[in-house]
Amino acid sequence: MTIDKGARGSVAVPGEAANVRMELAYSAFCETHEPAWHALALTRIGNRADVALVVKAVKEDLARCWPQVLRFEEPAAYAWRLANRHVADFVAGEEPVVVEAVTFAAVIGAFKQVANGLLHNEADEVRLYAAILELPDRQRDVVILRYLLGLHVKVIGAYLDRPVATVHSNLRHARERLARRLGVRELPDRGGDQ
Repeated sequence: MTIDKGARGSVAVPGEAANVRMELAYSAFCETHEPAWHALALTRIGNRADVALVVKAVKEDLARCWPQVLRFEEPAAYAWRLANRHVADFVAGEEPVVVEAVTFAAVIGAFKQVANGLLHNEADEVRLYAAILELPDRQRDVVILRYLLGLHVKVIGAYLDRPVATVHSNLRHARERLARRLGVRELPDRGGDQ
C-alpha cells in the first residue's frame, strides 16, 4: 500500500474547520428560529408563498453577516428585529392583499384557546385578526410568539431582548386591547406561567 504524502485527504485545514463550524452553527440557528420568523410573517402577510420569500430573505441576510451576528449578546433578538424589518418592508411595498383562508385559519386557530368561547362567528374571528394586526409592534410580537408558537416567556424575552416582567406586561396590555376590540371584559391568558 502506498501513501500519498502530498494528498490532503479528509484532513481539515484550520480555516476550513472554522468555516464548517460557522456553517453548522448558522444552520442550527436557522432551524431553531425559522418557525418564529415564519409565524411573524404569516400573521402580517397574505399568503404562504410571500411568507417563504420573506423568510428566505431573512436567512440570506443572516448568512451574509453571520460572524457579526454571533457577537451579539442575543443573536435571536437581532434575527427577530431583522425579520420584523423584512416583514415591514414587504408589507409597505405591496398592495393590500387578500389573506389566504389557510393563513387566517392558522392564526385564528392558534388564538382560539385564548379567546375560548368568545369567538361566536366569522365576524368575531375577522375582528380578532384585525385587532392582532393593529397591536403596537411590541405587543404584537409577544402575542405572536406566545400564542402562535406557544413559547415560554423567558424564551420570548430572549427573542425580544426584554426582561420577563416586560414580556408579561406586554402580554397583559395586548390581551386588554384585544378584549376591548372584541367587546368583552377580559381575555384571559390560557397559557399559564409558561
